[in-house]
Amino acid sequence: MTAHVDDGARVPYPRWRRWAASLRRRTLVVRAAESGGDPHDRVYLGYGVVLLALVYGPILWSALAQAAAAVPVPDEADGRAALLVAGSALALGLAGLAGLAASRAGGPLWTSPAEATFALSGQFRPRDVLRRRALLLTLGAAAVGAFAATAGAAGLAGGPGFAEPGVLLGAGVGAALLAQIPLAVGAAAQAPGRRRAAVGVTLLLLVLGLVAALGAATLLAPPALAPAPSPATRAGVLVGGALVVAVGLASAWLVVRVLPDELDVDRAAAAQSRAVTAARGLVGGESGAVGDVLGPRAYAGRAASLPRWLLARVPLPARDLLGLRRRPGALALSLVAGCAGALLVRLGAADGPALVAVAGALLLYGAARTWADGLHAFAAQPQPGALLPGTTTSAVAGHTVVPAAAGVLAVVVGAAGAPWPVAAATAGIVVLVLGVRVWVAGATAAPPGLFTPMMTPNGDMSMLVLGAWYLRGWLVVAGAAWLLQRAGPGATTTVLALALAAGLAAAGVHRFARA
Repeated sequence: MTAHVDDGARVPYPRWRRWAASLRRRTLVVRAAESGGDPHDRVYLGYGVVLLALVYGPILWSALAQAAAAVPVPDEADGRAALLVAGSALALGLAGLAGLAASRAGGPLWTSPAEATFALSGQFRPRDVLRRRALLLTLGAAAVGAFAATAGAAGLAGGPGFAEPGVLLGAGVGAALLAQIPLAVGAAAQAPGRRRAAVGVTLLLLVLGLVAALGAATLLAPPALAPAPSPATRAGVLVGGALVVAVGLASAWLVVRVLPDELDVDRAAAAQSRAVTAARGLVGGESGAVGDVLGPRAYAGRAASLPRWLLARVPLPARDLLGLRRRPGALALSLVAGCAGALLVRLGAADGPALVAVAGALLLYGAARTWADGLHAFAAQPQPGALLPGTTTSAVAGHTVVPAAAGVLAVVVGAAGAPWPVAAATAGIVVLVLGVRVWVAGATAAPPGLFTPMMTPNGDMSMLVLGAWYLRGWLVVAGAAWLLQRAGPGATTTVLALALAAGLAAAGVHRFARA
């Protein structure tokens, strides 16, 4: 869009930005004077954000360190290297997935419809307009990466008191550089010509992390004193460090100098508008607003159909199955994620770390969201089941057939060849995940009581409680998986998982009936 504008005819952007900023400040002062408000509200907002970071930052850092301390560390140097590569690649892959999702929600290089009209429609170079926020994003990604890496390094060393300052410094600097990769992936996904490359990099990181994790799992041993590093090990560390520096700086350069000029401005502005609307809905207690953030769904298999006899005999499962057939990419990804989650649950149940079982259960819960699309669409109706024959219970049962079939497939693939107590525990976790999905789908609006102020020594906790309500499914699955793994595989554990799943599903059906 900017090719027709002569660079010599452009207004210098810094001068225009200073003029627009002064005009905005004067407008805020006038509006504050007319409404009796305070023109310095943003200063107080910044103060509140800094205060929250100082209060909850150390708590989060300690929680990350404790989680890392539960990870078994191999004794051999090769095992430790594989563990480091696996953790880094998996973390970058998951962050890359977050970047791909953010690209559909208006980020990471965000812009507004007004800015897209008055500043990014050929008046200025996009990289000049977006330079400040690109630099802010690179610094923020570096800070988040260093924060998480130092906590992980301290946890793996046995605690903050046992970690050497040089190790923490190296982990922080390395993570700050590596954190630029998922940021570049998200920014590249906003450019129409680079989205496939961004998806490919993310998948490559995830595959590399899984392969390295399997290699580290075969070299596990009780922690012991590390042997003296050999010259080959030192050379590998130097080469790896140089590679990290080169990739991190190249990614930051892409975000600041290259990718802003390739940004799809109109698409980013429209996505940012949807994100703002969804955020307002979330603050108001409407959990269904999250589905609007990523924009309209892409249906690649619109020509897919089902036999007429299936639609006539079991209409609800047939409808759900048809919806999944028209989203082949999402269906394939969810099945792979579900089978991988069942495999992790099996490894955790077979005397493995509790963290592995929890990660597998959460992966299953995320995959089950695609399987239960029909159930969530049923919940989004003004009065669920009002236009269908039969009771609400039968309608919910009809919508659980497809998720149950996908869950059976995940159990068969993930628990194949396992002893029956481990296989039963894996099946129990899968059933529990499906029960939680029914329970969560039964309520799309937060109860009014959650907005009641809850005063504590740390301030009002009502927003924290509201956030926990939005994450209630993830929290229940994580807590239940951890408790069941600690109890060990067996008939009692399986019965407890099934009983909890049945109770949650019954509560979800009751909510559907009251809607």
